[in-house]
Amino acid sequence: MIKMGIVGTGATMSIAHYHAEGYKKDPRCQVAAVYDINREAAEKWAAEHGLSARICGSYEELLDCCDGVDLCTPNFLHASQGLAAIRAGKHLLVEKPMAITGEECETLAAAAQKSSACAMVGMVYRYAAPVLLARRMVREEIGPVYTFTAWAGGKRLANPGVPLEWRMLRGRSGSGALGDFGSHLLDLADYVAGQRYHQVTCRLGNFIPERTGPDGHPQPVENDDAAVLSASGPGGLGSFTVSRVGLDDIMLLLAGEGGMLQVSLRVPEQVTYWEKKRDGGYTGLVKTLDLPPQKHFDDWFVAETAAFLDGIQGARKDLPDLAQGLYIQRVLDAAQAAHDTGHTQEVLL
Repeated sequence: MIKMGIVGTGATMSIAHYHAEGYKKDPRCQVAAVYDINREAAEKWAAEHGLSARICGSYEELLDCCDGVDLCTPNFLHASQGLAAIRAGKHLLVEKPMAITGEECETLAAAAQKSSACAMVGMVYRYAAPVLLARRMVREEIGPVYTFTAWAGGKRLANPGVPLEWRMLRGRSGSGALGDFGSHLLDLADYVAGQRYHQVTCRLGNFIPERTGPDGHPQPVENDDAAVLSASGPGGLGSFTVSRVGLDDIMLLLAGEGGMLQVSLRVPEQVTYWEKKRDGGYTGLVKTLDLPPQKHFDDWFVAETAAFLDGIQGARKDLPDLAQGLYIQRVLDAAQAAHDTGHTQEVLL
């Protein structure tokens, strides 16, 4: 039985909820320990999830009583907590983004490379059925991809009445929408279409520049509400729009040698495919490929936690590892630099 420890139960958006539900459905593991800086919140959260887990008084205590660590903490804690888990020989699932700077990600990736334990970044959209179908279609029908267009976002923070949160502070979150949603899209561009980028341009926008702070007074929002990123590499061109102040669920549109494909996670039971002959133009045939229903988010996280446990048991190698997390952070860093300078930036490879 794999003993999992969950760190960070969430004050506003509880990713830990989905992870816990995934582990509860898998007979290979148990949630043996929970730690949050707010012990009372951790106790309440564990009770709500029906867990008999040990409520730990420190992160170090949690490391002593588990085999694997699942980090659902704010981004600025990922580097120190992840490194401590790796050095303790624990398996690690860390939510994206892997850390908030390229240097932190380099340290984590180097430590993971020296460890025999499984280390994985939480890229949950890989496990949505239409994404998996799109990946297969690229390999079997479309072939080389020319362009990959994607967007992702949320609507909760479009309300200026939402008070200041850690995800709006650069020192705690790193970038805003760019890192939050962009990390997923950059991973999908690689996972689905095989696109890895060498150059990027980017513009960032901050549309609600102040929020009410803990003291009741307006305080500045330090990172981006939205971003538009263009990227290029040997595998083609990528175009991405992300926003935390109003945008639909993930949409992917890719075109390549053998056709065009559209995925909308607002309608996850369908994928649309425009057929094209490899040696000619489009045939005019548009196919709607139907998929069995999945429960939005819930089933994807169940598949993600199952993949992590597969990795722990050595049964799966196609996981988003910490080297992938480092690559994504380097693209994000280049995007920030492109915005700051107004010039195209090279991605550190």
